[in-house]
Amino acid sequence: MKKVYNKTTKKGHSEDFFGDYRDFWWNQSFLQSLARRLELADCHSMLDVGCGQCHWSKLLVEFLAPSGEQQSRRVCGVDNDRKWAKGSRELRDYFAERGATLELEKADADALPYEDDTFDLVTCQTLLIHVPDPVAVIAEMKRVLRPGGIMLCVEPNNLVQSLTRNSISSDDPIDAVLDHVKYALLFERGKKALGQGDNSLGDLVPGLMVQAGLENIDVRLSDKAIAMYPPYDTKEQRATMQQWRTGDRWNSEEFSDYDYFKTLGPDPLEFYETYVRRYAHLSERTERYIDAQKYHAAGGAMLYVVSGTKTVER
Repeated sequence: MKKVYNKTTKKGHSEDFFGDYRDFWWNQSFLQSLARRLELADCHSMLDVGCGQCHWSKLLVEFLAPSGEQQSRRVCGVDNDRKWAKGSRELRDYFAERGATLELEKADADALPYEDDTFDLVTCQTLLIHVPDPVAVIAEMKRVLRPGGIMLCVEPNNLVQSLTRNSISSDDPIDAVLDHVKYALLFERGKKALGQGDNSLGDLVPGLMVQAGLENIDVRLSDKAIAMYPPYDTKEQRATMQQWRTGDRWNSEEFSDYDYFKTLGPDPLEFYETYVRRYAHLSERTERYIDAQKYHAAGGAMLYVVSGTKTVER
């Protein structure tokens, strides 16, 4: 898998998406229910694949088996970006304060540097949508999972966002709505064609787990919604608006929207160029509505939480 470390800006992959906004992805009550259902209190070791800044494992570590004299919580993180694999003292201190050791490794998700049957819990959050071969990654995650252990994957369907409405778009012409859906579809197809992953893979993860031989497949949807309404003064609303301004669409260091459409051929590229011209005003229109305290939306998303267990050989 290609490295996406930016030598010029020193930004790691997805860094524009690792702001405060990501800290508001989950309701604590949902995580508590998830931990009870999966019996995470029986898990002493966890591997976070594609860990980034460990947003996901920082949430889950609270629910792992309590540390004691005989055994402590072990958290490992793998990322193919050397910036995230390096970690920080602050990050290690966070886990240490919760009775956990943190070990970070630079590696690809389809070549994990661990022995077979190592971890009680192997997990990822919005990783599979960015890898060219999710089947290979799931197989590798299964390999390092101990028999009876839990695989937990959190992946979205991002396509639905093209059909969610807000106070600005609720009366848009049907042709405009269809343009937005077509744009999202072509964007995803082009990204996938360039080996950059499938942005809506979440729909397929349960079936991929079954194909990998996992058992006890369980599928839920996150119950989190970040509703936007005046005066936009909650912490999560402020963080969301900041995210909109810094990076509301995925682009890798190697490719941009233009490249995704270009790879599909001349007709999609022509649509892209027409779309950009026709809807260039949308961001400015949203800003005007926010400034006028007229923008509001329920803020829902489709984020799948899929788990399965590795068969215990008899």
